[in-house]
Amino acid sequence: MRPTRLIVPALGASLVLLMSACGDDSSVATEDPGTDTSTSETPQSSETPSAEPVALIDFGEEPATSPRYKKAALRAVDDDLITMVPSTLPDGWTTVGGGYQADPQWWHMEFTAPSGDVTLDQFPGDTDAVLGSQESLATSGDVDLSAWGIGTWAAWDHEGATVLTHELKGSTVVLQGTDQDTVEDLAKSLLPAEDASDQEG
Repeated sequence: MRPTRLIVPALGASLVLLMSACGDDSSVATEDPGTDTSTSETPQSSETPSAEPVALIDFGEEPATSPRYKKAALRAVDDDLITMVPSTLPDGWTTVGGGYQADPQWWHMEFTAPSGDVTLDQFPGDTDAVLGSQESLATSGDVDLSAWGIGTWAAWDHEGATVLTHELKGSTVVLQGTDQDTVEDLAKSLLPAEDASDQEG
């Protein structure tokens, strides 16, 4: 018990000295244990705001599309519109479908890519005839895709959307999407429908 009697008085003396040194300062605010004194910060969202959708060229009411589009594409070929279809799409892409309208002639396909929606439209006539009436369309140069056997394409910007066009045997192919890399990926996969024997149909 002797160690206890020695420690307690020493502790008491220390407390007395501490209290006398601090004094009784009534101006010091007493912190409420229930009060959160940590700095208030506005929570930051971990989500990145999604990009605004781009404005694709509106050619009017598109032909009805179907996931099984090969027969429709070949009907267009029979009408002398050499339609283009994808062979193997890049990873992460999905074909929504394709459709053909005979009068006026219009071949239309829709895809979803990781970056957003992508479309393919094909009409008889040259580029001026197909795009001549479109507003907010600015040329942005040429894209050489001859290494993929599809020649050189004209590049355009339409209110933030990337547009690639290519004249093919009396028709014009128009590809649209959110960025040039995405649209080029579609272009690189294209081949004439009559050569795409393994496609849906």
